[in-house]
Amino acid sequence: MSSEASDPSTDATAQQSKPTTADPTLTVVATGPATFTRQVSGDDNADILAEHDTIELTIERKLQSANDFQTVIDPMFDGNGPTVCKLRVIEDLIYDHAMDGYERAGCKDDLSLEITGTTADWKQLSLDLVPDLHRSSTDEGAAVRRLWNLAADGVTNDGAVLAALDLVDQHDIDTRREKLTDLLTDGGDGT
Repeated sequence: MSSEASDPSTDATAQQSKPTTADPTLTVVATGPATFTRQVSGDDNADILAEHDTIELTIERKLQSANDFQTVIDPMFDGNGPTVCKLRVIEDLIYDHAMDGYERAGCKDDLSLEITGTTADWKQLSLDLVPDLHRSSTDEGAAVRRLWNLAADGVTNDGAVLAALDLVDQHDIDTRREKLTDLLTDGGDGT
């Protein structure tokens, strides 16, 4: 009987050690100056607006699928120019909140964009994108190239570079590791 009691706990322990099937998630964070305008009066005919001074606005959006990720990066990126059009992504995020009364203020250089996530999430979402057949012969090679391009554009956290290094090691991809590690150290505190 005591063996019957230990079997369920062993099964529970085995189930807890299995990786979860939660969807990978990256977070897009746009930060920059914005103005907030709203109608003061409830009267539809009123033209009275309250415009506040320029504020620092931070908007976040979750990316939980390859389709979401494709709204930020073109999977067929050919290597010319930046991988991500920062201003377009930021404008799209602000547009999503236009009904809340927010508009971008200042010049485009006043705005910042960062895409953050864990190493595992970066790895999974980059593999989920359509492979870049023009530049790599494998999905994993294409994923490494995408992650490197994003990190080189300065829009990722270290999780993207670590995911690329993990793919290189796991699939024995022929690439210069120092290109990736340089991006990792450049994002650090400079020491």
